[in-house]
Amino acid sequence: MPFIVWTNELSVDVKMLDNDHKRLAILINELHDGLMAGRDSKDLERIFDELIAYSRVHFAHEERILAEAGYSGAAAHKQEHEQKIKLLLTLQALFQIAKESADYLDIMDQLKEWLFMHMERSDKQFVAHLKATGVDAILAGWDEPE
Repeated sequence: MPFIVWTNELSVDVKMLDNDHKRLAILINELHDGLMAGRDSKDLERIFDELIAYSRVHFAHEERILAEAGYSGAAAHKQEHEQKIKLLLTLQALFQIAKESADYLDIMDQLKEWLFMHMERSDKQFVAHLKATGVDAILAGWDEPE
C-alpha cells in the first residue's frame, strides 16, 4: 500500500490543482518507497530535489490562478507558499543528515502532513471563490501553465 493514498476527500475539485497534488503525493511515495527499499542516497536526494522543484511549479500554478481569479487572499497564500518551501528545504537538510530509521520516518510523516495541510486547509479556503469566478474558463484561456 502506498504511503499516501489519494482519495476523493483530498480533491480541491480543480482538475489542474488535483493533478499537481497527485504528482506531489507520487513523489513523496517514491521517496518513501526508495527509503524502505534501501535505495542509494543519491537517488533519494534526486527524488527530494524533484519534490521541491515540482512544489515550486505547483505553487506558481496556484498563484497565477488566484491572481487571475481576483482572490483577495492571494498575497497571503503566496507568503504561505514561501513558508512551505522553507519547510521543505529544512526537511531536505534533515533528511540528508539523518542516520536513524526513526529520523527518516519522522521526516516522511512531516512530508505527508505538509501535503495534507496544504490541500485540506490552505487550498480548500479558496475553492469556493475559484468556482464562483469560473476557474474552468480561466484555465481554458491558458496556453501552457507557467
